[in-house]
Amino acid sequence: MSRRKFGDVHKLIHDLLDRHETNPEASRILAYIDEDALQTVEERDRFIQALFGVEKAGGIVVQRKQAEGAFALGNVRLADPTVLYAHVNRTPAKVSASIALSKARVRPDLPEGALDVLDEIANAWSRGVGRFGLAPGDSSGLSASLDLVHALAIRADDGGAAPVDYRTFSRLAGTPSKALERLVSTVPRLFERLYPDRAPPAELDSADWLATLGVTRTPQPLIVSGPITIAGQPLPPLRFYGVPPEQGDQLGLSERVDYLLTIENYTSFVRHAREINNDRSALIIYTGGFPSRSHLRQIVRLAVEAQAPIFHWGDIDDGGVRIFGHLERTLAERGLSLFPHLMDVAALHEHGVVRDRQMRTADAPPLESAVRGLWEALATSALVLEQESLSPQYPSRRT
Repeated sequence: MSRRKFGDVHKLIHDLLDRHETNPEASRILAYIDEDALQTVEERDRFIQALFGVEKAGGIVVQRKQAEGAFALGNVRLADPTVLYAHVNRTPAKVSASIALSKARVRPDLPEGALDVLDEIANAWSRGVGRFGLAPGDSSGLSASLDLVHALAIRADDGGAAPVDYRTFSRLAGTPSKALERLVSTVPRLFERLYPDRAPPAELDSADWLATLGVTRTPQPLIVSGPITIAGQPLPPLRFYGVPPEQGDQLGLSERVDYLLTIENYTSFVRHAREINNDRSALIIYTGGFPSRSHLRQIVRLAVEAQAPIFHWGDIDDGGVRIFGHLERTLAERGLSLFPHLMDVAALHEHGVVRDRQMRTADAPPLESAVRGLWEALATSALVLEQESLSPQYPSRRT
């Protein structure tokens, strides 16, 4: 490990304290003098005088050594952190963490077990380390995160909550409008620790996780293609229709359909609606990427009504497999099977391109999943394929 060298006494002291806070049990924390930074005799004399002053106060021990017949300075060892805190007018991280967390500990809306999570944050902050994406001492970030988590918990209990955008949700939670955007990775992690029984079941990235609860950057309309009715009234024969997602319960089918197909990406949805479903013989639903809870509810409801084979077409990558798996699990709860469409190993090997990031093993679907074989091919081939690369086709259970 490279030596830490300094030509400024204050920076040297702060570095010693940083490492002390990270590992309070360490008995030998050393820093070294950067002789190259002390370019003049005056600079070196001032540096040494300041260094010896801190040593005299008991905060450090400066090693003296003999080099070529003359005495020289060696390493600088931390002796008494209390002296150094006072010398640079710095509050110990442990004290700062306690102060920052004091208001959070007395919140009336904390669920059972929350104090253990706050203790975990305090322990990290006292060592100068962030936790749950919150930097040490970020009490305002913690307060906003707890407000947002509490609002999400209420939303999780309300299965019919209308979709909402990040900024509106932040304001409704009593936080600044950009709070969720700033804390988008923190909030799901805290939620899963504070409300594990209400968290989405799959391991998702932050945006997809929030989407399952209907919180998205811009809520997507529910877009469908097929023989649709609204409140029992048949609609004119358009290629596709878009309705507010909170009013999706009014959608129905005017006649039987050959199949139901959910599609991840918009371009592929539009192409399938125009090129394959122009006779409106099938029900096609655009998921908008990872489907929100309100979209998912309508997918399940319409699948039950359709009583037809159900397919999903998405990207052939880990994200596409996650979306398929989420739909597959949800439909299975109603005794319905989901089949992949144009998501197969042959298409991957024929058209795939080399992926630019690693797959997470936690995303692997169960052995019984219809896309387990595809997942294994993704893992071994290091290829991926965006669904827009393929032209739409009539689905078959053989795919």
